[in-house]
Amino acid sequence: MALTLFDTDEYRPPVWKSYLYQLQQEAPHPRRITCTNEVENRPKYYGREFHGMISREAADQLLSVAEGSYLIRESQRQPGTYTLALRFGSQTRNFRLYYDGKHFVGEKRFESIHDLVTDGLITLYIETKAAEYIAKMTINPIYEHIGYTTLNREPAYQKHMPVLKETLDEKDSTGQDGVSEKRVSSNRAGMMTCSTA
Repeated sequence: MALTLFDTDEYRPPVWKSYLYQLQQEAPHPRRITCTNEVENRPKYYGREFHGMISREAADQLLSVAEGSYLIRESQRQPGTYTLALRFGSQTRNFRLYYDGKHFVGEKRFESIHDLVTDGLITLYIETKAAEYIAKMTINPIYEHIGYTTLNREPAYQKHMPVLKETLDEKDSTGQDGVSEKRVSSNRAGMMTCSTA
């Protein structure tokens, strides 16, 4: 019997919080502002979005075309350092830009400037539009209605017994009273296991 699959629906990954997912989709998209002039000393890891040493004001004017537009410039205050200038919320935001094989402005690292800007725009948009919603999430944990708390509901005396000693009535092969230790530990999956020492 032949099995026929119809690819009528596009795959959609499960969405944990549909409101936050919707906000991600609404966030401004990156728009690279390219430099039309040849720039001396362009770092090899930056592309045409690098404008050399231009002022904040010049960057602001170039970025005023649309939300999500971005460029990279060399800092005038600290030559040799680079700034990601990004248009969000009708204003230009400037971030110190670093490169160590990957691009970053904070802890999170990215393969490309485009990916960094995409993530930054989504983060800024969600922080702006959903600050109250996110604050409520941290106050009201969702775990109670998805089953996680039931895994840890055991009496406190059971949780804090890492070693149990059992006395056996028989003697071991050496002729001594058999005392064995049972050790309770947890494996990677978080399941409790018991082993005899």
